[in-house]
Amino acid sequence: MLKTMKIVTEPEILHQKSKLLSREEVLSDEMQQFFGELMDFSKSGKYGVGLSAIQVNEPVAVTVVTSKPTPNRPELEVFDKICVNLKIEEGFGEKVPMWEGCCSIVGEDGLPIYAEIPRYEKVRVSYLDEKGEPHDEIFEGFIGEVMQHEADHIEGVIITDLVDRSQFVSCDEFHKIMQERK
Repeated sequence: MLKTMKIVTEPEILHQKSKLLSREEVLSDEMQQFFGELMDFSKSGKYGVGLSAIQVNEPVAVTVVTSKPTPNRPELEVFDKICVNLKIEEGFGEKVPMWEGCCSIVGEDGLPIYAEIPRYEKVRVSYLDEKGEPHDEIFEGFIGEVMQHEADHIEGVIITDLVDRSQFVSCDEFHKIMQERK
């Protein structure tokens, strides 16, 4: 699919809905290779903990969640998962503001910007794994938040659609906020 991946920052691309994939498409050699490339690319980033294919200009409903410690969240544990056709089936409770950034939404310094985005603390999601097997799982906390963020990307929704741009802070400001919470 892609020889060189680059993070897309253009809203006109990011607002595209991604194409859902059939089990046969998931199992294709081309898609299997893409999964590995997207996972490797996501893991190579300093800040990102998840990446949807649309963010590298591939409008297919593929997401990788590659949670790892980051400069702003050093307490995170490693969590790697490929999710195809990721969909939020159910949110539990009320949405609460959670600090969130996006590698495709950056400030003038080229680093992600952050804002408190309303998210469910716990969600039930459905998706296909890289073997085309269906899953229906519940995620909560940070991983639940990431799942909601990536499911939004599949629908063409970005975080600047969810809160006013004036509520965003720079990466440095976010780091200070996180340090003060410790």
